[in-house]
Amino acid sequence: MAHHYKWNFDKIAIYPFGGCCKFDEKVNRSLKEELMILLSGPLFQVGLFFIISIFQANGLMTFRNFTIFKTYHYTLLIFNLLPIYPLDGGRILNIVINYIMPYKKGNKLVVIISFLIIVIMMFFYRNLNFTLMGILLTSELFLYFKRQDYLYNRMLLERYMDRFCFKRLKTINNKDSMYKERRHIILFNNKYITEREYLKERFRVK
Repeated sequence: MAHHYKWNFDKIAIYPFGGCCKFDEKVNRSLKEELMILLSGPLFQVGLFFIISIFQANGLMTFRNFTIFKTYHYTLLIFNLLPIYPLDGGRILNIVINYIMPYKKGNKLVVIISFLIIVIMMFFYRNLNFTLMGILLTSELFLYFKRQDYLYNRMLLERYMDRFCFKRLKTINNKDSMYKERRHIILFNNKYITEREYLKERFRVK
C-alpha cells in the first residue's frame, strides 16, 4: 500500500510484538493515505489467517499447529489494534484525532490516552511479558512526545517550502493550532493574515 502511494521507505523495524515499516515522508502527507497504509497491515494478517484456515480445512495443516497459529494471530491482531502509540491502533487513533483537532494538540492527546491505557493494562495484567512490553511502549511514547515541537516545525517548514494546496479553510486564533490537510487564516500580531503570510514571516531570513 505504501508503494502504491509512492511513500519513501526508511527502514523495517522488528519488535517483540511484530514488524513496523518506518517511512521518510512529509508530515503533510494525506491522512487518507496514512489510514490506508495502516489498515493494510491488519487486513493482510486477517487474509493470511483465512488462507491458513483453508489449509487446515483441507488437511494441509494439523489441528494442533492451526490452534497455535490461531492463538498467535488473535493475540497479535488484538494487541496491535490497541489505541496505544506506536501500535497500529494508536496510529489510527492519531489520524482520527488529527482530522478533528489541531495537529500539535491532537498528538499530545494521543500520548495521554496511550499512556493511560498502558497503565491500566499493566495494572490488570501483571505478568513479566506485558510489563516489559509496557516499558518498551512507554519509551517509544516518551520519544514521540519529545519530538512534538520538531514535528510541528517540520510541518510548517514543509508548507513554506512546498506550497501545499489544501481545499479546506480554517480560521484559528493561535499560530500553534494548525490542522493537517487545511489552510488557515491566522490571528498574528493582533490581525488576521493568511497562512502563507505567516509562514513567510516565520521563516524570513534575518
